[in-house]
Amino acid sequence: MKRLSIISFLILLLFQTACREEFGKTLFGPDKTVAPEEMTDKELVFVNTTEVSDISSAGEITVDPVDVIFSSAQPIGQTKDVTVSAKLKDGKMSMDNVFYLNVLEEETILSTFKDNAGYGVDFLPETAYKLVNDMVVFEKDGKNAVNSCSIRITNSQSLQINKDYLLAIQLETVPGFNIEETNKIVFIHVKRKGGSGEMEGAADFRPMSGDDKLDADGVDKGINRNNLYYETDEIDGLNSLSACTIEGLIYVDSFKDESERQDGTLGGISTLWGYEEFGDKVNFLLRFGDASVSTNMLQLVVNDNKYIINYKFKEKKWYHIAMTYDGTEIKFYIDYRERFSTNYSGNISLAGNSFNLGQSFNQWRGFNGKMSEVRIWNVSRTMKELKDNALDVISLDEEKSKLLAYWKMNKAMIGSDNKMIEDISGNNCHITVKRQGASGSSVEPVVVIDNDIDINI
Repeated sequence: MKRLSIISFLILLLFQTACREEFGKTLFGPDKTVAPEEMTDKELVFVNTTEVSDISSAGEITVDPVDVIFSSAQPIGQTKDVTVSAKLKDGKMSMDNVFYLNVLEEETILSTFKDNAGYGVDFLPETAYKLVNDMVVFEKDGKNAVNSCSIRITNSQSLQINKDYLLAIQLETVPGFNIEETNKIVFIHVKRKGGSGEMEGAADFRPMSGDDKLDADGVDKGINRNNLYYETDEIDGLNSLSACTIEGLIYVDSFKDESERQDGTLGGISTLWGYEEFGDKVNFLLRFGDASVSTNMLQLVVNDNKYIINYKFKEKKWYHIAMTYDGTEIKFYIDYRERFSTNYSGNISLAGNSFNLGQSFNQWRGFNGKMSEVRIWNVSRTMKELKDNALDVISLDEEKSKLLAYWKMNKAMIGSDNKMIEDISGNNCHITVKRQGASGSSVEPVVVIDNDIDINI
């Protein structure tokens, strides 16, 4: 019986080998199998194709995680897909090749992630993910893979509320191909948020519909024609701050075109928050672009000190951003990760004659996108506080004493004739909707809210 079992096993092994060889012939032709091509030092690039249709335009995988966040309002069983693929840095494949994805669960992965991201995680339970396809295929004479691998993340009961999980997926190389250490693993950060952390809407700053008669000077200047912005004249408490935090959720529909730098009124600038008087006086300003700043990078201006945040934002993607000041140091966070810090002393004033959202200096520097959950605090918030309360201030009653202003931006203020958004901090810093330029228009600006949003941070 034992001898017979061994013979049976050998027959099965031969059968499986024949099947694999036949699979290779079917997929790649009679003369090509899945064996790696005979070359050396080809540079393979691991890319994220989740939000792109063309692999050639996909961005490289980095140590920064891909965030998959479920809210308590989303049903158990709801799924989100992360897709990845590969391309060659230079040259082409001279024969067909296949590369595979591999799930990593070594403890060193967790510590590496914590060192880079700044917070601890556990490995994602197997019940919460599935490799829908784990095979990256290159065809002969190809520079880009012909398929993307799909990783399906499920909102599972096995995920503890407000606990951070990690799924680490490595692209395996074969002889003849190299890949940079910082590029070979996609870190997928998964969280099921609970509490009251629910975002309910966002104010739309994009051009309003209706009469397009005139900009302020009777001319059309770039993407900010008829864009909306918001302003508050109530600035008590927003100035001379020994400590503060300003934070919010932003979505850029489109950045200024680089060509607009040639126009002195534009400077390639899209303003988020702050106040800028005519001339050189700036108390506080946060904006995309400037004469020497890329239109998709942020510039922070504090009392005429200019700092560039070295991070390239993408269009049509939600971000949480925050500046904190504790009396000795300014820090800037993007999606709860510290991206900039500098020593600073003295008080900070956030407002001038007013505090604006979406405008500075003139009507050509508006913001073409959406905002939500904009808050100003009289304390320096920690990374954990920023992260836990990104979509809502969970313990609002407890935190109100520290809030200087809080605009949820999810609805128009009751009794404002659709002209204002309420400051729910209790400090009456309500903001009024305005229209960029268009001084000759008869169309009045109104609050525009987008309640059909999906934030994945």
